[in-house]
Amino acid sequence: MISDKKSYVIDRVLHWSCSLLILFMLLVMGSQIHNTDYRIKGAIEHKQDAIEVHFIMGALVLLLIFSRIVWSKFFLAESRKTTFNSLMHKNIVNLVHFSMYLVLFSLMVSGFLMVTNYEHPLSILNIISFSLGETRLFIFNQANQIHLYLESAIYFLIALHFTGALYSRR
Repeated sequence: MISDKKSYVIDRVLHWSCSLLILFMLLVMGSQIHNTDYRIKGAIEHKQDAIEVHFIMGALVLLLIFSRIVWSKFFLAESRKTTFNSLMHKNIVNLVHFSMYLVLFSLMVSGFLMVTNYEHPLSILNIISFSLGETRLFIFNQANQIHLYLESAIYFLIALHFTGALYSRR
């Protein structure tokens, strides 16, 4: 059996690994396309590289989220789980966490819709290929708009989560 301290350390590693990947994707990936001179490789290959890295990081975030949910549910010691000050506190924490998970999963779905309806064929690590056949630019554009809206929503939820964590530790 794993000790309470080790189970908590693993929980924190999963939390902060996921958090750092999300922040990296939000703060660095969006500018990667714009800050690198696309003329070096060509516009299409340059976009392909940026999308490939973004896709891989998104898959890692998904893996870390599921790992953290399973770990917290089945392996995290009860003494290390969050204690709530009131029913309202519990409901607010649950609402913020649920909203964060919902937005993150929705970002992944909208990203997947964009990748599968992109105007150029895409390959992820030369293993998985997307947009090889007929694509629908309308779906790509709608998914892109939703993706950008969800990006704004996750910024808000991260700020709310961070503020709540600071407040609860006051």
